[in-house]
Amino acid sequence: MKKNSVLLLLALGHGLNDLVAGYFLGCLVQLKLDILQVGLGLFVYNLLAFGGQYPVALWLEKYKNPKKFLLGSYVLNVLAVSFFLFAPHFSIVMAGVASAIYHVAGGTVCAQENKAFHIGLFAAPGVAGLVAGGYLAYSHFNILGWLFAAALCFLFLLLVIPIRNNAGPVGKGSAQKFSLDQHDLIMILLLTVIALRSVIWNIFQLVHENNYEWLIAIAISAFAGKIIGGWIADRIGWRLYVFISLAAATPLVTFFKDELILFCIGIGLLQSGIPATTSLLIRSVNGKTERAIGLSFGTAIIAGAIALLIPVRSFLFSNAFIFLSTGFMLLLLVLAGKGRPGLRGTR
Repeated sequence: MKKNSVLLLLALGHGLNDLVAGYFLGCLVQLKLDILQVGLGLFVYNLLAFGGQYPVALWLEKYKNPKKFLLGSYVLNVLAVSFFLFAPHFSIVMAGVASAIYHVAGGTVCAQENKAFHIGLFAAPGVAGLVAGGYLAYSHFNILGWLFAAALCFLFLLLVIPIRNNAGPVGKGSAQKFSLDQHDLIMILLLTVIALRSVIWNIFQLVHENNYEWLIAIAISAFAGKIIGGWIADRIGWRLYVFISLAAATPLVTFFKDELILFCIGIGLLQSGIPATTSLLIRSVNGKTERAIGLSFGTAIIAGAIALLIPVRSFLFSNAFIFLSTGFMLLLLVLAGKGRPGLRGTR
C-alpha cells in the first residue's frame, strides 16, 4: 500500500476513534446520572486520553512497533462499543486508553518524515469526530451498531495493511548534562503556544456546548486549518508560519467571539499552526517523535484543562493576558532563531 494511502487511512481511524469518544461522552451527559458521576466520567476520559499519551509515548519509544499499538487501540474500541450499554463508565475508560494509544502510535507513523502536512492530515479529523459524535448523542441517534461495525472493519484493515516500524533518529543519552539551549527554549515556547490554543479550545467548547451550529462551524474551521496550515508551513518554514498564524489569529479570537465567521477564521488560524509547532517540537527533542507527539497531542491539552480549574483562570482568559502572552511568545520565537538564517531557518 502506498504511503499516502496509509496516512489517509490512519487519519480516518483518528476521526473514527474520536467519533466513538465523542458519542460516549455525549451519551453520558444524556443519561440520567447525578452530576458527580457525569463529571467523574468526563474527568477520567480526559485524564486517560490526554494525560496518558506521554507514558504511551515512552512505551512505544522502547518497543518501536506502532502497528501493534494501533491494533491494541482498536481492540479496545471494539470492546468499548460492545460494553457501552451495560457498563458505560467501563467503556469510557477503555475508550480513553484506546485514544491515548491511537493518538501517539498513529501520530508517530504519520510524522516519521517530520512533515507538517502529514501531521496536520492525521490531526484534522479528530475535532470533527468529537463534535460529530457529541451531536449524534445530543440528537438521540443510536449508532452503536454502526460504530461497532466501523471499528471492527478498521481493526481488520489495520491487520492487513503494512505499517513499518518507527525508525526515527535516536535521541541523546540521558546522561548528557542538562543545559538550556535554543532547542530547549523553542520546546518550552511551543508547549506554551499549544497549551494556550488548548485553553481557547476548551473555552468555546464550554460556552457553546449546546450550540451545535457554532461547534460544527468551529470543527470545520479547525479541520481545514490543520491541513492547509501544515501544507503551507512545509513550504514557507515552520517557525515563520507559527509566527504568522499566531499573530493573525489572536485579535480574531479575542475581539470577535460573537462573530461566527471571523471567530472561526481565528480558530482555523490557531489550529493551523499545530502541525508546524509539532514538527518543531520533534526537532527540539532530537527527533524523538513519540515524545513530541505525546507532548503536543496530549500534555498540552491537559495543560489547557488545568488552566480552567486554577483560581486565576479569569485573568488567564482575559484579553490582556492573551495579548501579553502572545507578544511574549512571538518575541521568544524571534530570539530563539538568532544566529540562524531568519524565521525561515528552522524549516
